[in-house]
Amino acid sequence: MAVQEESGPSPLDSAVSGIDDALKRLEQGVRGAAERLDGLDAIEREAKRLANDRAQLANALERMTARANRLDQTADEVSRRLIAAMEKVRAALSKEEG
Repeated sequence: MAVQEESGPSPLDSAVSGIDDALKRLEQGVRGAAERLDGLDAIEREAKRLANDRAQLANALERMTARANRLDQTADEVSRRLIAAMEKVRAALSKEEG
């Protein structure tokens, strides 16, 4: 029997090389997925922070709106009292003149 001389890599070497390449691609894919997950986690944290900020701002706006309404009511009451006082002064002055 004659021994055949191989002219290229053996089928086993080719298979190992193919598996090695596949593992490298898998590792790259896993790294990419992990990076995307990290990015999603950061986005989720930012979204939660923004939602918290929004809730705080809505609460502050509600308090300020209530305060503004109280100030408007107070201003209306002061205006009514001032007008009443001015009318009394006018009436008193017209009595003195008349």
